[in-house]
Amino acid sequence: MTRLVIIIAVLAVVAVLAEARRIYKSDNVELSCGEDKLTVYRLLAQTAWSREDFPKQYPEWRPPAQWSKIVGRSHNREYSLFHLDKRASEGLKLFAEKGQTDVLDAESQGEGGIFDEFNAPPITQGVGETEAEFFMDGNHSRVSFISRVVPSPDWFIGVDSFNLCKDGKWLESVTLEVDPLDAGTDNGFTFTSPNWPTVPQKPVSRITAQRPDHPANSFYYPDRMDNPRIAIFHLLKVKEYELSQSFEPSLPHLFNKYTFSEMSNSLESNDYEVSNDIIPPSTRHLTYPSHHHSTSMPDYDKNSLLNSIVVDYKKKFKKNRKGRKMSTRRSRVPRDCRVNEWTNWSECSKTCGIGEQIRTRTVVKHARRGGRPCPVLQENQWCGSSRDCDHKYFDW
Repeated sequence: MTRLVIIIAVLAVVAVLAEARRIYKSDNVELSCGEDKLTVYRLLAQTAWSREDFPKQYPEWRPPAQWSKIVGRSHNREYSLFHLDKRASEGLKLFAEKGQTDVLDAESQGEGGIFDEFNAPPITQGVGETEAEFFMDGNHSRVSFISRVVPSPDWFIGVDSFNLCKDGKWLESVTLEVDPLDAGTDNGFTFTSPNWPTVPQKPVSRITAQRPDHPANSFYYPDRMDNPRIAIFHLLKVKEYELSQSFEPSLPHLFNKYTFSEMSNSLESNDYEVSNDIIPPSTRHLTYPSHHHSTSMPDYDKNSLLNSIVVDYKKKFKKNRKGRKMSTRRSRVPRDCRVNEWTNWSECSKTCGIGEQIRTRTVVKHARRGGRPCPVLQENQWCGSSRDCDHKYFDW
């Protein structure tokens, strides 16, 4: 009896642990917005660093209150521009202390989880606005950006890894209010403090009216519970595109070849044109002219159609020398389609903004006798950056 009770108790514990694991996984699974979805967002930064709201030691000259350019990245969950309560990277340290971006810019796009790199012009006074636009896709749905407080020892404002994809859908707009942050690399308390390195380096922390609680601190206001918001960031979805793919069936004499051209140059023009490759959501069901010989049939329909093909061979007969009819050769087993290896990715189709890279493979042997059809023969991926584009690039 005791043994039975122990077994039941063990099974109950196992069941509880399994359920807890299931709940943990469900809470931590993120619904993707689709890796073939390219989305353009606009960042609008509004700063409110005024003498009226922040009178203490307000910098009037050499230099007056202002903000550096915004340095931003769209990325996946593996990349980190900064994290609260974590030590600043060398790139963030140099940016927060001196406004230098060489190390941050050395982080090449496509490595370390970065998708797009973007900058917004500096704001040359305490109160003002600046904006930038950037690209994201379903695999890189987070955005981070920073701007340095000028002058300051190592202070900045920013947003860390904000996910613009929620429940499998892109957010239409969001507003984020921020406080100044301390990079933890310099001990200075005032806007114009001399360089005084922090050893050992401290983690990134939030600066509030009560913290750091030192009377010399330029943002310290003991009579306030909270300081007024020093900056607000607005993120607005501008446009959404879809990346299509090229498909070749194994029986070209029975079916059309599904091909799509390279990315349309309509991204750079003011007059929007429908492209076979970049398809805005509102035009996904367009009927194309017959001379295109293309189709909008979904991939799963193509595959199911091809997989359902059964090639029936008629029995052929031939006469031998004695006039008797004999069946021809024995039936042979099905042959699957064979393709060669992928080529290297092509160069990016755009030197400014987001373009496409393509890689292909070719058919070595087509499928025969109901064998497995050929797989996708062309793949596309996003590439490029909007960082070096002229602002007019976004005037659609």
